[in-house]
Amino acid sequence: MRSDLTCAFSGAFLLFGGWAAVMWVFCRALSLHLQICWEVIPGKSFLLRSLLWMGYPGGRLALALSLTGVSYRFGNVCHINHANGLQDFWGPLLAFSAASLILQLITLGYCIQVYVRSLMDDNTTTENSSDLPTYTGSLRTITAHQAYRRVRRVIQLQWRGVAIVLLIIGDVIFFSVVFVSMDNGIQLTPEKIKQATPWLLCLVGSGGDKNQCLPLVKNLVKHESIVLAVLVILGVCISLPFLIT
Repeated sequence: MRSDLTCAFSGAFLLFGGWAAVMWVFCRALSLHLQICWEVIPGKSFLLRSLLWMGYPGGRLALALSLTGVSYRFGNVCHINHANGLQDFWGPLLAFSAASLILQLITLGYCIQVYVRSLMDDNTTTENSSDLPTYTGSLRTITAHQAYRRVRRVIQLQWRGVAIVLLIIGDVIFFSVVFVSMDNGIQLTPEKIKQATPWLLCLVGSGGDKNQCLPLVKNLVKHESIVLAVLVILGVCISLPFLIT
C-alpha cells in the first residue's frame, strides 16, 4: 500500500464503498422499522443523524488502512490484507449487515402480526354481527383496522426500499463470504502446499507453461463463475440505491 499509490487509493475506495453501502442499508432498515413498528416519522433530524452516521465508514476505513492495509490480493485488484482483516473490516461489516437483517425481520414479523390480527377481528365482527357491539369490541376492531391500514400505506410507499435493502443485505453477505474464503484460500499452509504440489510439478515439467497445468489448479481457487457473480453483484449494489424514487 505504501509503495504503490494506485493500489492504496483503489483499495481505499473499494473498502469505503462497501462500508457506505452497508451503512445506507442500515439507515434505510432503521427508518422503515421506526415508521411501521413505532409510528415515528423520520424527519430532518433523522436525516442529519444518518448523514453523521455516514461518517462512520470513513473512521472504519482509516482504522483498517492504518492497522491492516491493502495490497494486490486478487490479481491486479487491491484489497484488505489477511492479517487482522477479519477484525478490522469483515467482522464489523457483517455485524451491521446482520443488524439490518434483524431489523427487517422484526419489521416483517410486525406486519404479519398486524395483518393476522386484522383478520381475526374481521372474523369476530362477522360472528357477532347479530348482537349489539360493545364499546370495547368496537374499539379493538377499529384499532386493528387502523394499524393495518397504516402499515399497508407505509409498505405501499416503501416497498421498493424494502426490496432493495433485502437484496443488498443478501449481496453483502454473499460477497463477504466469497472474499473471506478466497482470502483464506491463498494463505500458505502445509495443506495448501500439499494440494498445490501436482500443479507445481506440472509447471516444472512443462517449463513454466501455465496453460498446460490449468486443470490442476481448479481445486486451489474459487470457480470463475463465482468470482464473476461477485463482480456483477458489486456493480448492481452501486446502482440499486438510485432506483428508489
